[in-house]
Amino acid sequence: MAGDVEFGELRAQNALLVEENAALRKRVVEQDARIEELERRDNRDSRNSSQPPSSDPPKSRAERRREAREKLKQLSKSKRKPGGQPGHEGKHRQMVPPERVDHRSQHLPQACSCGHTFDGSEERVDDPVIHQQWELPPIRPLVFEYELLRLRCPCCGKPRLAELPAGVSWSAFAARLEAHIATLAGVYRLSRRQVREVCQEVFGIPISLGAVDAAIMRMSQVLKDPWEKLREYIQQAGLVHADETSWRLRGAQQYLWLASSALAACYRIDPHRSQAAAKELLGENFGGFVVSDRYAGYHFLDVLQQQLCWCHVIRQLVEVSERHRAAGRLGKKLVKAAREVINIHRRYLEDDHDLDWLREQLQPLRERIQALLEQGARGRHQRTANFCSGLLDEYEALWTFCDVENIQIPLTNNAAERAVRHAVLLRRIQGGTQSDEGSRWVERICSVRETLRLQDRPVLDYLISAAEAAHHRQPLPSLLPAGP
Repeated sequence: MAGDVEFGELRAQNALLVEENAALRKRVVEQDARIEELERRDNRDSRNSSQPPSSDPPKSRAERRREAREKLKQLSKSKRKPGGQPGHEGKHRQMVPPERVDHRSQHLPQACSCGHTFDGSEERVDDPVIHQQWELPPIRPLVFEYELLRLRCPCCGKPRLAELPAGVSWSAFAARLEAHIATLAGVYRLSRRQVREVCQEVFGIPISLGAVDAAIMRMSQVLKDPWEKLREYIQQAGLVHADETSWRLRGAQQYLWLASSALAACYRIDPHRSQAAAKELLGENFGGFVVSDRYAGYHFLDVLQQQLCWCHVIRQLVEVSERHRAAGRLGKKLVKAAREVINIHRRYLEDDHDLDWLREQLQPLRERIQALLEQGARGRHQRTANFCSGLLDEYEALWTFCDVENIQIPLTNNAAERAVRHAVLLRRIQGGTQSDEGSRWVERICSVRETLRLQDRPVLDYLISAAEAAHHRQPLPSLLPAGP
């Protein structure tokens, strides 16, 4: 009887130990997962995430010295010297044609080493050496005064005040000046205070901060219709790059969306980062192809309409490769395969191969990457399994660039990332916007600037033409690309 009691106590103690051991193992697993997550966050940089390079932590002195030594070793092994290489075609400033020259003078040699003094009657040898120098004239703003007479009508006896001439507004600033103010604020990203300083010190125009802002808001109204036409054009485009970044409106979280084609771009600020916001920009029934960074906001489109950015995917795969054990080994294999895709596509472009060649070269990689992702989806590491499963759901969108005929689709979203960079710098310098009207200004000026950059057209010339057309109540110049 005593033995049975003792045996029962031992069984109870053993069950308790088993339970405690299971709880301990669970706690260890949770702690390992937490440590791995903290390490992942601590190691996030531009290599393995969407963070920009400017957010990377500064390197230590030892790291900078090590990199400098490695670079020096590479330079010493290379036979190529720094600077221009033999046979390189130099770049020189083009001479201004004679009719464009504002002032011309001719100069004689002063005296020869033998003592002869030149007077111009000597024989000329070869062509003269022409030296042209650019200079700014003294900037003195023009001030136009309009004297409006008030006359009494001899018929009815009522006084009548003259009206301003066509094209002249009641603003103290004319069209060209307002276009310059808009360019300084929206293109060169100067703050309102800095714009005022330029107007005062460079242009010689006294102006207040309120007057600067009022001029910018008037130019924003001028650009309203061109922005609307840009959005309509983007919604009909066959291929667009899309991206989004954070924005601030009176300190509150907003999002700036971008959609750009080869020759046009449209920005839009929305309170949300959602599919509804993407539809507002691209249109509910967008029928083209979208290159994006895998954001779920574009999932209202068919998967065959999407091209996922391979650079973005590689950064995510690099993060997987830095994990422990099997997940890390799987990530390294995926990174290697993904970089082979980039190399093959580069050869396709450089050597001018056809699409059939590209598909044939990519087919083994396509199958290998899919097999690796399926292996990861079945793995024990939950984060890696979730990532692999998600990428498998969108797998066909990785290969749109080689599946679609008659349109060349890039396999990266670098064009959108370059385009959104201007708005990011504007946000950092000006701290976002303080009103809805300010947000509309940012949308419009960023759209105009990027569109004109893509078309290689000067922004200031367009803004001057648009402002003058608005002052004269004439149709605004078009931002849309010429031709079909």
